Amino acid sequence: MVSFFRRLLPMLAGVLLAPASGVLAQEVILRSADGGVALEGTLLDYDGEFYRLDTRFGELTLRALGVICTGEACPDRGQYAADITLSGAGLALQRLLAGLIEDFAYSSGLTARRDGDAPGDWTYFLADSRAVPVARMNARPGDSAAGFTDLIDGEADIAVTTRLPGSAEIAAAGKAGTVDLTDRFQRRIVALDGLVFLVSRDNPVTALSLDQIARIYAGAITNWSELGGYDAPITLMRRRPDSDIGRFFFRRLLPPASGRKPAPAQDFDSDEALSDAVASNPFAIGFAPFSAIRNARALGIRGDCGATQYPSAFGLQSGDYPLVRPVWLFTPRRRLPVVARDFLAWLTSPQAERPIASLGFASPGLTAQTLAEQTGRVANAVAHADSDVTLEALRGFVKAFGGARRLSATFRFKDGTVIMDARSKRNIDSLARLIETGDFDGRELIFAGFTDSRGGADGNRKISRQRAEEVAKMIREAAIRADLSKIRFRAVGMGEVSPLACNDTASGRHTNRRVEVWMR
Repeated sequence: MVSFFRRLLPMLAGVLLAPASGVLAQEVILRSADGGVALEGTLLDYDGEFYRLDTRFGELTLRALGVICTGEACPDRGQYAADITLSGAGLALQRLLAGLIEDFAYSSGLTARRDGDAPGDWTYFLADSRAVPVARMNARPGDSAAGFTDLIDGEADIAVTTRLPGSAEIAAAGKAGTVDLTDRFQRRIVALDGLVFLVSRDNPVTALSLDQIARIYAGAITNWSELGGYDAPITLMRRRPDSDIGRFFFRRLLPPASGRKPAPAQDFDSDEALSDAVASNPFAIGFAPFSAIRNARALGIRGDCGATQYPSAFGLQSGDYPLVRPVWLFTPRRRLPVVARDFLAWLTSPQAERPIASLGFASPGLTAQTLAEQTGRVANAVAHADSDVTLEALRGFVKAFGGARRLSATFRFKDGTVIMDARSKRNIDSLARLIETGDFDGRELIFAGFTDSRGGADGNRKISRQRAEEVAKMIREAAIRADLSKIRFRAVGMGEVSPLACNDTASGRHTNRRVEVWMR
């Protein structure tokens, strides 16, 4: 009996629940879903999430989900069904969260019935195996700003955004006291998306630089022949400037400080419509999220030196692709209903990784690729090697990772330091948790440091090794519950070998200052 409660009915010690009128001091029986185990006692309280019983084992607080209550005093659980509102970025609500709610319900033994024909405006009714209502989950599609506003005002339980909050939003949240938008425990990345540039599959152009794309949208380049393509005018297509993806585009490529004014273009209200229009027009170019490529072809982003990064799930996860857009979920200070808490926990579990990928996004979880699977990696290392990079160093690079697979967790640094950026710090925790669960037992983890081309070759190899050693040390220290004797750790400094981006820009140098993790 005791093991049953440990296994199926997690207890919450010391929780004070509000009395449920009309059900106090009456006998009930709580049974497991299969009816195999039962507990009898006096029902003291019920709040829709937990029963509090006086039993022969003493007073117990038991989670209601998966438990069948019998007796005249049993409450009508349908009256306690949670009402959960998700507000924010319409794309994420429409294409991502709706599908994830369905997968969560299936994996939790619940049924999910959708109400609402509009793509982003929906309500899901969740019920248990006995058709008892568990929750109603509602979407309020808008943009990231609307999500933050609704969360701050108490109109939403979860804000869905594609950006971090601005200073004004942080201040408003602090004044309202409903949410701390700077608290890392009240926000999480559920998926990764990115800004991609689309052309028809009939268009011979395969890659452009960000400067070329900016000049196209500013009207300075108007014919594909200027870019190695057809002698034909470029048809400009774009998402509406007031959409989340539109704001991201203009902030990154045509900011006010650039002095460039956007040229006239055909605006689209949806990513799907834009992608399909580009796919059917060999002279068109457009931009959309990575999750909305559909039948169009995504261009690579080429630096002035020729190094090119093509959008891919691995490129988003590793941060190698330069235009990543995480999908964030923000939650309030108040305690959410148990179904909402279960949903949030499921979203960051390995169970959610496959559904996220099937919906067109990249999971923030770890994936791995061999050197050969990293498109053009070796060719780029040879073609864009600086004068300090010797043939021996290039051979050493290829030999070092033969038979190994690169993990998507990548660590990047400020110039000339071993100080990591915020995203890299999150990767420490992710990798440490996998080490603790034994995912790498019996394997070798190689921490490979790389630098930009500033400084001499010897100095770059030294600092790249220092960074690799520092990352390995931090991960070992974070994996406090792991048996580290089961894993071989090795740190190597590769210096400026294998740049992923051009070293002539600050963003390119930041991409190249990294520690990769390889597994053999």
